[in-house]
Amino acid sequence: MLNKNNKSYRNDINGFRALAVLAVIVNHFNKDLLPNGYLGVDIFFVVSGFVVTSSFSRRKSVNFSEFFTSFYKRRIKRILPPLLIFIFFTSIILCLFNPIPNTSLKTGITSIFGMSNFYLLRKSTDYFAQSSELMPFLHTWSLSVEEQFYFVYPFLIWGTGFAKDSKRNYKSLLFIILLLTILSFSSFSYFYISNQSAAYFLMPNRFWEIGLGCAAFLISMKFNISSHKSAFFLSIASFLTILLSFTFTNLNPVLSALAITISTCILILTIERNKFLYSLFTHKKIVFIGLISYSLYLWHWGVLSISRLTVGVYWWTIPFQSLIMFYLSKKSYSLIEVPSRSIIVKINKKILLSISFFIAFISIF
Repeated sequence: MLNKNNKSYRNDINGFRALAVLAVIVNHFNKDLLPNGYLGVDIFFVVSGFVVTSSFSRRKSVNFSEFFTSFYKRRIKRILPPLLIFIFFTSIILCLFNPIPNTSLKTGITSIFGMSNFYLLRKSTDYFAQSSELMPFLHTWSLSVEEQFYFVYPFLIWGTGFAKDSKRNYKSLLFIILLLTILSFSSFSYFYISNQSAAYFLMPNRFWEIGLGCAAFLISMKFNISSHKSAFFLSIASFLTILLSFTFTNLNPVLSALAITISTCILILTIERNKFLYSLFTHKKIVFIGLISYSLYLWHWGVLSISRLTVGVYWWTIPFQSLIMFYLSKKSYSLIEVPSRSIIVKINKKILLSISFFIAFISIF
């Protein structure tokens, strides 16, 4: 997350996070209400790529080990504390109502190490199957994809020289990112036909979505697209495409993912030109939902899964379940996420680099 005191901080980014998490929640409550709301995860991927590249552009480093360890310390403080608390309390409740919680518990444990997507793939889990709705840690696959990307991306940042001089070396990084994005999308398209679980869960097949977010930031470094006269119409068209992608049921899944990913990139690059959309995405309530979106993403599925194991999910339970989700998320944000940023993390650099190489290797291959 960007520092609010930094001049490059963009409040509308939290609006994108809010849109993504709300779409996912509505879809998870009832797929008929927003059939493709799960594509909110794809928006999260784009935003992650944009934000992490922005962060790298502001942090110059000439020391290899310091560059890597400082980045991973920030990621650990950002991701791990809320995840650990969520897994701990949800596991306790799960064991009270599920006599055979082994698969769910193992999913939660592997998510701590950024590996739950591998575990779910090995179990041949169908994300859209009804039985998956009873697995409270199923949604951590997307966190694992992002974490694995974070183990690969710093090598690209350092190898292209972007870490030392972002203005001079952004073209090299952009070229590599676009090349890998094309390869990743090709792989995603191929596996969606032959092995949908692999297409859905594996980082190399999802790299293109995060990669396009990275590319969007790199393009914004050189070109101020929001100042172009066509930016207003592009922002409207991209926003409408996102909304239609959420609602249309007969769209090809691969094309839907491509449409919403590209539209998110365009909207991020052009939104400042559109006063109405910019005001909408920077409204204080929308921004707050974006700020708590990580905790909200964690807790919403846990609440729904436990509910389906117990009382169920009906029209009359939705208000109560929604209140519980938002309450837990607000507490997680204020009591865990915010304080954890000031925690001093001490990590052995050699061990961390060894782990990084290992995870990066298995994530790719």
